Amino acid sequence: MIVAIKDLSPSVDITSLEGGNRSSAVFETLDQACQSYFYPTDPEQPNWKPLSMRTPYIIMLVVVSLVLAGVEEYLCQKSRSLEKEGKGLIQYNTVADIPVIEFFCWKYLPTMVMVSYGVLWQITDYEVKRLEPYFQLSRPGGNTAAQSLNLDYVTQWTYLTPIKAFYYRQWAVFVACIGSILATAAAPSLQSPTIAPVRNPLCTGSQDDTDCTFEYFVRISLVWSRLLTACLIIVALLGIVLMVQLRRKSGLLSDPRGIAGVAAMATKSHILADFQGMDEATTDEIHQRLRHRRYILHKSTIWQGEYMRQSEHDPYAERKATNPHPIILRSHSLLALVGFLFVVLPFVPVITYTNLNVIPQNLPWLPVLVATLIKQLWTTLEFAVKMIEPFHTLYRGNARPEVTLTLDYQGTPYGLLPLKAAWNRHYLVALVGLGSVLGDILTVTASSLALTNETYKSFTASSGISITIILLLIVSALAVYAHRRHTFLPRQPSTIASVLAFIHQSRMLDDFVGTERYTNKEMEAVLVAKNKRYALGWFKGRDSQPHCAVDEEPMLSRYKHGVSYLQAQAPWVENV
Repeated sequence: MIVAIKDLSPSVDITSLEGGNRSSAVFETLDQACQSYFYPTDPEQPNWKPLSMRTPYIIMLVVVSLVLAGVEEYLCQKSRSLEKEGKGLIQYNTVADIPVIEFFCWKYLPTMVMVSYGVLWQITDYEVKRLEPYFQLSRPGGNTAAQSLNLDYVTQWTYLTPIKAFYYRQWAVFVACIGSILATAAAPSLQSPTIAPVRNPLCTGSQDDTDCTFEYFVRISLVWSRLLTACLIIVALLGIVLMVQLRRKSGLLSDPRGIAGVAAMATKSHILADFQGMDEATTDEIHQRLRHRRYILHKSTIWQGEYMRQSEHDPYAERKATNPHPIILRSHSLLALVGFLFVVLPFVPVITYTNLNVIPQNLPWLPVLVATLIKQLWTTLEFAVKMIEPFHTLYRGNARPEVTLTLDYQGTPYGLLPLKAAWNRHYLVALVGLGSVLGDILTVTASSLALTNETYKSFTASSGISITIILLLIVSALAVYAHRRHTFLPRQPSTIASVLAFIHQSRMLDDFVGTERYTNKEMEAVLVAKNKRYALGWFKGRDSQPHCAVDEEPMLSRYKHGVSYLQAQAPWVENV
C-alpha cells in the first residue's frame, strides 16, 4: 500500500487577485508536486552486490592486510637479529653477486605485492562509490535527491571524495576511500624505503679489513617498517568497519548497468514527471528542481517520496559550472595532465643517469609517490572516458543497444577493460584502459631507479620501461584531448538524475516496461531482438513535442552544444 499526503501549508495564488482562472489541470499538477508518498517496508528487499562488496571479499582484504603486516614484522625482527650477528637479509660486494631470485625478491617483488594489494582495495572502493546512490535510495524513506539521484563520487578525484562522504555522513564511501588511499598510495610509498642496502661498518677501505667479508647488507629500516606495519593494520581495521557498513541491503536485483538499467527502474512510477522541461538542464538546475523531495527505491522501481517544503543548502549539489564535461576531460585539465607527464619524463633519466641519483637514494619513497600520483590522475581520466563513451556513440547516431543502452564499462573488472573496449571497437577506451594497467607497472619500475642498487641490465630495463610507459601515457592523453575535449552533451551523465532527464519523454521507454527485474543480459537480449537503432539528439517525444533525449531513431536533429533546436524550430513551445 502506498500512502499519498498533500502538503497543506498556506499559500496564495496571485492570479486569483486579478480575477483570472487557471485550468484545473494546472491545479492538479501543483497538488501532485506537493504530495508526499510513503511506502511500506519491503520484507523481500533484494540485496544484490558485486563480488568486491560481499563479505568473503572484504574478509579476504582484511586477512591479506594482516598477513602483509605480519610478514613485514617478521622480516623486521629477522633483520634486527641478523644485524646483531653482523649480517643482513642479503649480503654482497657488488650487485652482480646477488642471485637473480634474491635480487628480484628485493627490488621488485615487494612493490608488485603492494601494487596488487592496492588494486584489490581500489576495486572495492570504486564499486562502493558507484552503487552508493542505490544504497541511499534503498534506505527506509529513501533520501534526498542530492544524496541519491544527484550523487556522483565516480568522476571526483579520489583524494577529495572522503571530504564529501564525511559531509554527507555516508560512512561506507568514507571508509572505503580512506582504505583505498592508504593501500594504493601510502603502502607502496612506505614500502619502498623499508628495504635498503647498508654499508658494512667493518669495511673501511684499508688493507687491514680482514673482517670485511661482504661490503653491503640488505636490511629492514625499523622506522619505515613500523610505519608500513601500522598502515596495514589501519587498513585492516577499516576493512572490518567497511564489512559492518556493507551489511545494509542494496535494494537491487542485479547490476544496474548503463542507460537501460536506470530506464527499467523508472517505467512504473511518476518520477519522470519531475524532469519535465529538463532536456538541456545543467546539473545545478536539476538539483534545484529535485531538492524539495526525497526519493526511494522500492520493488526495483525508483519512486517519489516525501515532499519537503524546506531544503537544506548543499554545496556539493549546487554547482555553477558552465562546461558539462567532467573536469578531467576539459581542455585545460587535459593539457595540465600532459604538461605534468612531460615534466616527469626527463625526471626518470636525470635521477638515474646523472649525479642526481642521490635523490632516490636519500628519498627512496619519492619516485613511487610520483608514480602513484600519475596512476591516480590516470584512473580519474579512465573513469571519465569510459563513462561518456556510450553517450559519444549515441551522439554519432544509428547505434546498436548492446554498445550503448546496456553497455557500462564502469563495472568492468580490472584488466579486462582494454579487451572489452577493443571488442566493441571503442579503441580510445581501450587505450586509456591499457594506460591504467601501465600505471601500475610504472609504480613497480619506479621503485628501482637507483644505479648503485641495481645491475646494469636491471637498471636499464627499469628506466627504459618507465620512460616508455610515460611516453605512451602522453600519447594516450593527447589522443583523448584530440577526440574527447569537445562538448557533445548538455550535462555530465554521471548521476541517475542526469540519465532520467535524458529519457523522461523517450518513446523507447515502452520497450522497458516490465524489465525492472531483468538482468543486464536479459535486457540486452530483449533490445537486440527489437532490432532498433538509438541516438542522442532532438526527437519527437511521447507528448509529440521536440525533446533533447536519448531515444530510438529517427531523430529530428543532432544535438549541438549551445544551440537549441527547440528555440530555432519551435520557439513557441515552452517547458519541454
